[in-house]
Amino acid sequence: MTPRLALRLLSVPLLVAYAARRLASAEYWDLLDDLNLAIHEAGHLVFQPFGDHGMTIGGSLFQVLVPLAFVAYFAMRRERFAASIVMAWVAINLLNVALYIGDARAQELPLLGGENSVHDWWYLLTEWDLLKRDLDIARHVRIAAMLAWVLSAAGALAFARAGQPEGGAVVPDQVAT
Repeated sequence: MTPRLALRLLSVPLLVAYAARRLASAEYWDLLDDLNLAIHEAGHLVFQPFGDHGMTIGGSLFQVLVPLAFVAYFAMRRERFAASIVMAWVAINLLNVALYIGDARAQELPLLGGENSVHDWWYLLTEWDLLKRDLDIARHVRIAAMLAWVLSAAGALAFARAGQPEGGAVVPDQVAT
C-alpha cells in the first residue's frame, strides 16, 4: 500500500468521526466555521443586486454554492476523491444553514450586527408566510446535510484507490468506462 493510499483510506474514518461530531452538536464551531461565516456575509453583497430577498437569502445560498463550486471543479477534473472530500464542506454549510433556519422564531443565535440585526431567516420566512414551518424546513436542510456527509464518505471510500499508480506517476482519478 502506498503512503498516498494509506492517507486516503485514513481520511474516511476521520471524515466519518468529524461528521458524527458535527451532527451530534448543532452548536459545534471550529475554524472552518469562521471561513464559512465570512463566505455567508460575502454572499449578501454578491446577491445584493437581486433585491432584499435575494440579498438576504444570498448569504446562506453563497455559503453552500462556494463549496459546491469546488466539488464541481474537482469533479470536472475527474478528481473524484478530492470532490468527495470537499463534499463534507458542503455538508458542514448545510448544517449551519439548517441551524440558522431553525432559529428563525427563537432568534437565540448571536448575529454579527448585534441586537439590532434582522435575522435572515426570520425575515424571509415571515415574508413568505412560512415562519411556523421553520423547524420543518430546517429538518429537511439537515437531512440534505446528512446525505451530503454520506456522499462524501462513500465517495471518498469508493475513489480512494482511483488514480493509484501501477508503479509510475500518479494519474488523475478515472473510472473505467
